Amino acid sequence: MVPTQLRYINAEWRDCADPPSIGSRETRRANTACQNVTIADARTALDADLGLDTSGFTITRHDSDAPGADKERLERDYYVEMAELVKRHSGADAVYPMSHQIRTEDRSDFNNAYARFVHCDYNLANLETMSLDTLQKHAVEPRPGWQYAWYNTWQPFDHQVEQNALAMCDARSLAAGDIINYRYTGYITEKNKEGGLVAAPVFNPAHRWYYYSAMQTNEVLLSKQLDKREGKAWLCPHTSFIDSSVADSVPPRRSVEMRLLAIFET
Repeated sequence: MVPTQLRYINAEWRDCADPPSIGSRETRRANTACQNVTIADARTALDADLGLDTSGFTITRHDSDAPGADKERLERDYYVEMAELVKRHSGADAVYPMSHQIRTEDRSDFNNAYARFVHCDYNLANLETMSLDTLQKHAVEPRPGWQYAWYNTWQPFDHQVEQNALAMCDARSLAAGDIINYRYTGYITEKNKEGGLVAAPVFNPAHRWYYYSAMQTNEVLLSKQLDKREGKAWLCPHTSFIDSSVADSVPPRRSVEMRLLAIFET
C-alpha cells in the first residue's frame, strides 16, 4: 500500500453551470486540490477481482520494440499491435485506433508531461459522436445495433517504471454523482476554441485506487475509458502519482499511451 496525495477537481464545481477549464499547470493548480489516498498494488490484490469489465483495468504482457519509436513507425506498427491486443482482451468484434501520446518528464508541453490530476479522458455524453467520427476516419460505415466502448493502452519504454506510475480508480467505487464535467484546453483548435468537454470525479473517500508496481517495458496496462453497456465498467479515472519511498535518483518514467474505439456487434 502506498500512502500519497492525488489532485482532484475541487468539489465546488459540482453544482456550477459552467465547467472549469484545465489545460496548463496554472489552471490545474487553480481548479484542483490534493487529497490523501492509499494506493494498493494490483499485483498482490488477489481478492479484488480486477478486470476490464469489473474494475475497468487489467495488465498483460506484450513484447514490442515499437514504443518510443518515431511517429511513423508507431502509427504503422504499434497501432496494429494495440488494436489486436484490445480486441483480444475485450472480446470486441473490431477495434480502431484514434491517437497516441508519449509521456515523459518534459514539462515544456502540458500534453507531453505526466498527467498530475485525477481525470477521465472522455465524457459519456460524447460516446456516440466520438465513435462515429473515428469510424469515418477509418472509412467504416456504422451499422444498426453496434455498441461502442473506448479503451486506453499504456506501456513504458526504455526502462521499468520507478516513479510517476499510473494509478487507476476502480470503476465499481465510483458513484454517478462523483463525475462532473470540465473543459480540457490543452488542445485548442480553430473548430473548438473552448476546449473539449471531458469528465473527472470529485473526491470521494470510497474511491479505491490501484497501480502495478515496477511495470516492465514488456507489460501493457489496459483500461476502460468509456462504456455504456449494461453491467460493464463504465469509466476508469486515472492519474500519475508520487511514491515518497522512491529515491530521487531513479530515471524518469517514459511511456506511450493509445486511445482506441472498440465495436461490439449485437
